[in-house]
Amino acid sequence: MADAPITLKVITPDEVFYEGRVQSVVAPGTLGYLGILRDHAPLVTTIGAGDLTYRDAEGRTQGFRIEGGFLEVQNNRVLVLTDRVDRNAE
Repeated sequence: MADAPITLKVITPDEVFYEGRVQSVVAPGTLGYLGILRDHAPLVTTIGAGDLTYRDAEGRTQGFRIEGGFLEVQNNRVLVLTDRVDRNAE
């Protein structure tokens, strides 16, 4: 897929950890994991600690561990605000 339909941005207090175009996102919600695809309804929610995974523009599944925070979905953009990201987890 040449142009993935969703922009994912993950921000910690220190940096923009990740920003890129993706096909889908799976995030650890406080009541269970939630999936986000293109044209998802607008949403603001808390997220818990767990694995945030995404399918990149080439179709590969990638991810990392986050320590909870907030997630916003709007106009095919997913913004994740988290205190910490574990770079070594997948």
